[in-house]
Amino acid sequence: MTVSERRRGGREPGFFRKKGRISLRALFSGLVVLTFLLTLVITLFASYRSEKELLTDRVLNNNHSESQRIAQTMNMFFLSIQNSLGAFTGEISELIPEGRWDRIGEELRQIQESSGYFESVFLAGTDGKIREMHSLRADGDFGKIDSEAMESALQRSLPGISISYRDGDGEIVVLISEPVYSPKGIYMGTVGGTVRLQDPAVLGSLFGAQSGATADSYYYVVDDEGKLIYHPDKNRIGEEIPDSPVVERVLRGESGKAQFVDPEGRAFMIGYASVPANGWGVVTQTANSLLNQQQMEQIRGTLVAVLLPFLILVAGTLFLARRLAAPFVALANFVVRAADRPREVAIPDVSRHWNREADLLNRAVMLSVGEMRRQNLDLTDFALRDALTGLPNRRALDEAMEKLESDNRPFSLLLIDIDRFKSVNDRYGHAAGDEVLRSVARTLEKAIESGDMCGRYGGEEFVVLLPGRNLPETYEAAERFRLAVAAHENSLHIPVTLSIGASIAPQQATRTEDLFEIADRALYRAKEGGRNRVVM
Repeated sequence: MTVSERRRGGREPGFFRKKGRISLRALFSGLVVLTFLLTLVITLFASYRSEKELLTDRVLNNNHSESQRIAQTMNMFFLSIQNSLGAFTGEISELIPEGRWDRIGEELRQIQESSGYFESVFLAGTDGKIREMHSLRADGDFGKIDSEAMESALQRSLPGISISYRDGDGEIVVLISEPVYSPKGIYMGTVGGTVRLQDPAVLGSLFGAQSGATADSYYYVVDDEGKLIYHPDKNRIGEEIPDSPVVERVLRGESGKAQFVDPEGRAFMIGYASVPANGWGVVTQTANSLLNQQQMEQIRGTLVAVLLPFLILVAGTLFLARRLAAPFVALANFVVRAADRPREVAIPDVSRHWNREADLLNRAVMLSVGEMRRQNLDLTDFALRDALTGLPNRRALDEAMEKLESDNRPFSLLLIDIDRFKSVNDRYGHAAGDEVLRSVARTLEKAIESGDMCGRYGGEEFVVLLPGRNLPETYEAAERFRLAVAAHENSLHIPVTLSIGASIAPQQATRTEDLFEIADRALYRAKEGGRNRVVM
């Protein structure tokens, strides 16, 4: 036997290469490489789809919540300054017949100074002539008040807010008016005030600071005629938005969320809400391209992280493919099935194989799949657990509250705050603060009953959910938690007390956001009342 024959193990040349056939080694190698590629692609694709749906829902909900928050703030703002006008009309109606214009001027000055938002406040007769006026302008120019807005207010003879208009200085202004009637019910004119929407004080009260606004994510406000009265791009203020389904909906008084494509073909995730006081609309939008960009960056990072291990695994598999045959067919079939249904396919028991390489690879693959499955379960648990205390985190609490709300189940919400926690960190250090948090968490976890849920909502705040509790039961449970923490002596011997605010669904509210607001106000009263107490 020649050296060449010995190297071939006595096999004839071309033993693994038959004309018209694929060698088992090449077929197996191809199947293994293809399987791992498919696994990677399917994993990335499934992750991309699920993450996209999750992010889309989250952005839509956040945009809708932001629009509702701004709309509610604007509504309260206009109602507040409308009421400030109404509070003075009674006294002014008594002063007009007496001709006491100095007193009327003083009343107008008080209206202007007490609100802090009016640029000018005036009294106009039924003939449209301004009888008295107090203005921040040195000239007190009557011409700055729009004649159409004035005429509309007089004809209405009712409290109202005009459509926005530009005054002589080019500023966006609205006229807020309140009719004046004599004690006998005779219409005598109107008390009105002009508000410049671009005044910093008004902008701060109405819209706040639009933090993080970009060309792809921002909000804007339209008046009841569809004209922009607020936009991050100041050059667009006063511009009409034609043929916008979102603007049409919001001007009909609707509130909601949706995905739309603008005339330029750009897709947006939009939340919108209407302002009841004046029919304005708030629209918050985020471009889909922003989410796509974030997801592509995430996929690139994943690919970079797994590229080297993947190449090493493929190289090792190709090396082993030279010495293995049939066992890899079964292994490839399992990997394909596991890739298609990762949670449904059970990991089979691997029996000892006569071939050492095949035996080791079978066991290694099975252990890897099991470890990946275990890590996925660990990651899921990690995503819902607070790393410091081991309690459910904010995400887990939000999901539990959403479930209770969607099932229309009555429950109580306790918002718990550790009293003077900052002083613990300042005096004893953050390590001591962490130990206090863990101690409180353990005490609360022991104090809750079966079916209740306690979690850390952030910082020194904890949330306890009590399904099916009425008012006395809620107060009793909250007191039990407060007393348990106050009586517990932690390892650092630092005294700890709790302030607790409570709310109950559905007696006080049905929406989670409203319950949190009620509980937060109750917590604030508990703090103001001296701490270490429960307030319902």
